[in-house]
Amino acid sequence: MKNKDIFNFNRFGKYFVSDLKTCVANYGLTLLTTTLLLPIAIYVVRVALHAFAYSTWEGPEPGLRLFCFGMALIFIITQMPVKCYGKLTEKQYGSFWLTLPASRLEKFLSMLIMTCLIAPLTGTALFLGMDTLMCAIDPTCGECIIARSKNLFGLLTEMGNLKVNIGFGSIPIDDPEAYDRMLGILTSPWLYVDDIFGITLPFLLGAIYFKKNKIAKTFLALFAFSMAISFITAPLTMGLTPQKIFCSNFFRNMVLTDIISDTVLNIAMMAGVWFRIKTLKH
Repeated sequence: MKNKDIFNFNRFGKYFVSDLKTCVANYGLTLLTTTLLLPIAIYVVRVALHAFAYSTWEGPEPGLRLFCFGMALIFIITQMPVKCYGKLTEKQYGSFWLTLPASRLEKFLSMLIMTCLIAPLTGTALFLGMDTLMCAIDPTCGECIIARSKNLFGLLTEMGNLKVNIGFGSIPIDDPEAYDRMLGILTSPWLYVDDIFGITLPFLLGAIYFKKNKIAKTFLALFAFSMAISFITAPLTMGLTPQKIFCSNFFRNMVLTDIISDTVLNIAMMAGVWFRIKTLKH
């Protein structure tokens, strides 16, 4: 097979645009409702309840809006793969999708970009944009989520510096500089970029693997996997005191361990998606 038969930029671009239009048609309205109308609904309900109870005007506090933002992201991550790619397990649509003029690699890459990047980033931008606009119009809402997040990371850094000076509770820190570097990395949002893939990929795999009750079965599979990991790691952590944990090499290399473990899981999930596409037949 020639290289251009495996991946061709022009063909991939055309297929990606087609895939984007299909996802917008299947999930665009739901995405807009979740990210734009939900903040407005929360605002109206909060103002109405506060006015009824206290006869004063008070917008929703940052904590409530942040909670709703998290719920909106979870809804997008779990629903979007099913809406856009769940029909691949159906005979008629699946057969049509297999005949589309694009290679398996091109369909795979488009699927990953749409699920792991386009959907969550678009949802985040829309929700945070509406939240910022709402806070600018009504000062009673307090800080917008973006400003609140910046202050939170700043507070964590200050608390970390304080703990470096006085020790981590009753646990001495014999390498404050290494701890300070690790804290700086842990409070960086860029560390959690790979977690977006780790959260979305299982639901993409569940959407194209299970034929019915896709979201519920994906949650059950994740629960079973987490229980299995807990049973495996429990004997390794028994008898460890907090001082041993914080002074161990695992804690000192927590960031590297997190990156490696997330990468391994993400590769495993992507491999599952790839082989499911490869073996998809009707």
